[in-house]
Amino acid sequence: MRHVYRKTMYTRLYRGGTFISPIPLEDPPSDPVAPTRTAEPVASGSIATYGPPRVKERPWARDKRLGTRNAGDESDEDEEDKKASEEELAKDLHVVSVDVKITENCEKHRTSQYSCTKARKNQDGVSLPPELVVRRGQPFRITVKFNQPFLKEKHGMQIIFITGKNPRPSDFTLVQLEPFKSVEAEHGWKSQVNETKGDSLTLDITPSSSCVIGEWSLSVTTVFSSSSLFCFLFPDDINILLNPWCKDDVVYLENENLLNEYVLNDRGVIFAGNYRQIGGRPWNFGQFEEGVLEICFHLLRRSHGNTVNGAKMSDPIQISRTITKILNCQDDDGVLVGNWSGDYSDGKKPTHWTGSAKILRQYEKNKGDPVCFGQCWVFSGLVTTVCRALGMPARSVTNFSSAHDTDCSLTIDTVMCKNEKGGLDKIPELCYDSVWNFHVWNEVWMARGDLGTSYHGWQAIDATPQELSGGTYCCGPASVAAIKRGDCSVNYDTAFVFSEVNADKIVWCRLKEDKWQMLYSDTDDVGRCISTKVADGKAFSETLSVGSEKFREDITDSYKCKEGTLEERMAVMQASKSAKVDRDNLKTQLKDLRISILDEDGIMVGENFTVKTEVTKLCEQKRTVSKLIVEVYTKRYTGDIVSHVTSHTFTDIALDGKKGEKQVLTHEVKGETYVPHLVEQCAMEVRVTALIKENGVIYIKSDEFRLRRPDLSFEVPKNARNGVPFDLTVSFKNTLPHPLTKCSLDLDGVVEDDEVKLSDVPANSEWKHTVKVTVNKSGQHQISGSFDSAELTDISGYINFTLKD
Repeated sequence: MRHVYRKTMYTRLYRGGTFISPIPLEDPPSDPVAPTRTAEPVASGSIATYGPPRVKERPWARDKRLGTRNAGDESDEDEEDKKASEEELAKDLHVVSVDVKITENCEKHRTSQYSCTKARKNQDGVSLPPELVVRRGQPFRITVKFNQPFLKEKHGMQIIFITGKNPRPSDFTLVQLEPFKSVEAEHGWKSQVNETKGDSLTLDITPSSSCVIGEWSLSVTTVFSSSSLFCFLFPDDINILLNPWCKDDVVYLENENLLNEYVLNDRGVIFAGNYRQIGGRPWNFGQFEEGVLEICFHLLRRSHGNTVNGAKMSDPIQISRTITKILNCQDDDGVLVGNWSGDYSDGKKPTHWTGSAKILRQYEKNKGDPVCFGQCWVFSGLVTTVCRALGMPARSVTNFSSAHDTDCSLTIDTVMCKNEKGGLDKIPELCYDSVWNFHVWNEVWMARGDLGTSYHGWQAIDATPQELSGGTYCCGPASVAAIKRGDCSVNYDTAFVFSEVNADKIVWCRLKEDKWQMLYSDTDDVGRCISTKVADGKAFSETLSVGSEKFREDITDSYKCKEGTLEERMAVMQASKSAKVDRDNLKTQLKDLRISILDEDGIMVGENFTVKTEVTKLCEQKRTVSKLIVEVYTKRYTGDIVSHVTSHTFTDIALDGKKGEKQVLTHEVKGETYVPHLVEQCAMEVRVTALIKENGVIYIKSDEFRLRRPDLSFEVPKNARNGVPFDLTVSFKNTLPHPLTKCSLDLDGVVEDDEVKLSDVPANSEWKHTVKVTVNKSGQHQISGSFDSAELTDISGYINFTLKD
């Protein structure tokens, strides 16, 4: 027996005149004076809703469960009116069933990978029916089966789509389609009869290419000549996404190879390290995994007070801006807590994560409380996941030597003073700006109708909470083309991103309270090797710590012209119009010497290394370096110094030869000296300070490098099968001269979500561990993992393999 009931929401809409009766209008009379019957609102109490029972919770019930502080006190369920009987339905025309042809439609809309398009179980073990996922601006087909043949001369019908708890036509959240009257409805939706066969009617429905994205409800109203009006409620959600394959959608991207990467690829890599030692972090974007799409839709609504905001949930500009706002927790209890303190005792270390789906599922388990903790690459991985899940082309982008300009000066100012040893120390209270070893943000593809065609294309967005934008912690979308031109006047946050890639570095020495000396300026150190994954639609398959070049695309030239060219100077001049200082007046006049720190890359953590400093004389006169101090520090990737490791002082270095004379000074640093000071990322800084005897001028030069960490290796049995537990072997070499304690292993890409606690790893040993895992997926797959310990963090790895059915 069908579930038949009356619901106040539909009755209320009809009573209020929102729905017009679908009874067919008679042909106009030949007598122009005779009155013509017009469509009128259905009479009070004449609407009966019915249909199969719904299994899945309604979107607004989920919103309340994941955000009780914002969801209000309204009941999760619709109130019911008096129930109708089966006999009442049997008297007149009514819908027996609606087939939304999930397999056929999802294949055409390229959405078959979404977990929700198949029967599955949620985290509570409840069996859920498959759902339709389609892209706006593209038709999908449904078949409506009636209890008797449908006669358009005798019967009336409306197809109704609604989204949100209080839908209204005025905010594009309620759409009424009458396929026998008009192909196109308000707001650009279309419906067309494809076939009438017996008691079945096949229709093609095309959502507007600018419609609201989210979970829509489908209903079909029918009316007989007796004016009995029934409303069949389809029990499952119709999920509508953005459509980068549709020319009329703002996010349209013509290149199929790019779409395979930036929309459909669920595995990738996020680049990290520094500009000389670029490594990769495997990342499971997981946009198709169970529950991810529902959480993404929830986040959009939550950002708008747990309501469907028609204007902002249809516009990719506003959608992308919303995503950068709701993924951090600074303003509205978003998904992830950013933490750069080094103290992660209240949650997971940022290096723990190797994928987005686990974070989103943890957010759901937390009932909407933020997940602890993340840093820039984690925020970027989440943004890529959410954007791709919603149909917006997106990629993670890493900027090496990335500036954080807090005062819109387009300069990164470091203020220092002399210390007891003759070296220089930062004055923290005067150093507001910073240069990060790397920073990861995102780009999304869209047309910018608000800016003009020249600024269409890639737009920079950033969910890492750094500076306020419009009163909240969000960033973008900033046109990458505008950034390259230095056009910092256009929305959104273009000046901030310009400074990240093209600010000048300036080092000052405060000699007295009112006397400062400029020690160093560099116009080309910021914004190096801006990187993203090559768009091949494949999973990353190279060594993580080195050897990532095959999969790395350098996109620096899309953000800035070559340093020193006329085009680059013009862009800087254009950008400087919005800055508070004249950058041309901030150039050092020091030309006696050049200090260089020679690279020594590929040092494995625990190994000794040598700091090499090259001093070059740039003038003809004799110069004596009375004191040259080499200092080594451990630092966070954000540029913050953690601890002083060692220092060495050279004295009376005579340069009395010709111009161009060079001397190389070396200082060895032992592994046992620096290992106790290491923090995550294993980043270090070398700082060289030189004092010239003849004129008292101070020179300073600094450079950063990172130590290589071992990579995790994985082994999978050749006969591994879908849904069958198998042994996964994980191994790496501990290169430290002491044991690793408080060890744990976290895996991504397997059914088992729990972190694995491990015993200590002996010093200087090969470590191997076997864990039983399950993968519910056939074909190509990737498992990634992260090993953590008290002494050494961020040991990661992955394996690509094929699972048999």
